[in-house]
Amino acid sequence: MMDTSASGMMRAVNDFQGACEGNIRAPPSSSVNHTTNDVDNRQQYQSLLHKVCKELAEWYFQDGCSVLAACCHLAVDDIKLAMSSLIRGNELELAACVGLVLGDAANQSTAYCLELLARKYMTTPTWELSADLLGMIPDNHVLLAKLCAFYPGSASEINQLHERCGLPSVEECKSLAEAAVGEGDLFSAVKFHLLSSEPENALNIGIDHVKEQLAGSDWTVDSVQPILDLMSYIRTDRLLVAKLTEARSELLILCGYIGALLAIRRQYSSIVPALYEYTSQLLKRREVCVPLKIEQLSVELDAWRACTQTNGIPPSEYQREEFSCLERRIQPTDSASLVLCGADYVTGSNLPSHSDLQLSCFTGHRIQGPVFLLEDSKSAISLNDALMWAKVNPFSPLGTGLRINPF
Repeated sequence: MMDTSASGMMRAVNDFQGACEGNIRAPPSSSVNHTTNDVDNRQQYQSLLHKVCKELAEWYFQDGCSVLAACCHLAVDDIKLAMSSLIRGNELELAACVGLVLGDAANQSTAYCLELLARKYMTTPTWELSADLLGMIPDNHVLLAKLCAFYPGSASEINQLHERCGLPSVEECKSLAEAAVGEGDLFSAVKFHLLSSEPENALNIGIDHVKEQLAGSDWTVDSVQPILDLMSYIRTDRLLVAKLTEARSELLILCGYIGALLAIRRQYSSIVPALYEYTSQLLKRREVCVPLKIEQLSVELDAWRACTQTNGIPPSEYQREEFSCLERRIQPTDSASLVLCGADYVTGSNLPSHSDLQLSCFTGHRIQGPVFLLEDSKSAISLNDALMWAKVNPFSPLGTGLRINPF
């Protein structure tokens, strides 16, 4: 059995690094001193070592061995790609331990990993663990606010969690929300409304703002995604009440569309069509008023396919223009998020299907590797697709308003 502990991983790194250094030897020394040539040779061998390690890491990763892939990256001190391999392989506990040991160089990846772990434990018996994990992240105020907004306890229990997380009481949050509205601080207004006794007010002002943004021509994913993500943490029991049917439908549609654009950014190619189809179906079935048209979604999806998938047919000029517009919208404001690009691939993804045959509700094809059942206990998707979906759209593919938690 593979040793996936932190100590076992470090031993594998050392063994791999020693093997690489033992097999890549410097050329025989000559009697002539060529300092410049020595520097060039050293850089050449370092470049070759990095290239070999990266290719070997990708081979391991595609074979469902994300831990070994991370070892290859760590062998040449590529900490960001090592952490990315572990996170994309859903080895979250191991990634958190390794990131904490590596310290500052892995801080950003460690924080993201801890955030995913906190989402995993946002369930009835483990709320305090979720709070503890978020407490390990610097600048965690918004993350703690999301946790408290989603907590389904009684009024006294919610106030206790607020106090534990350093947040105002439910009663104070209502006053703070009204003050934030008066000051024009929309994000704070949505946050404090979610933490108050009337979280539906957050949807009213937040959704109107997002729709106003999308009605313009110069919006970007990063200008609307943070507030959509914040609103998605409204308590499920409140989101599902009958009087919020329209607001719930609009929230699901907007999260689905922005999730599709995020999936394009992160190169989650297998779920991009499913997210566009999900959004289109919700638009067909729900009575909503959002600045999205089914025809435009179809045009965008066709442009993405034509410009990114090689089928021997070059994209038309119109498709190039559409895809160029998409690329402008999805361009991240910081390059750090690009490190986590690429499909998730968990252990066992290459194994044959289980004897209990499951078909993906995304593609209709047989699922290879681990399966994730949705809330109706009948619909299934691959665990890889479930993880990628949850990272760009927190709501279930079934459109019920329930959150998806495959971590």
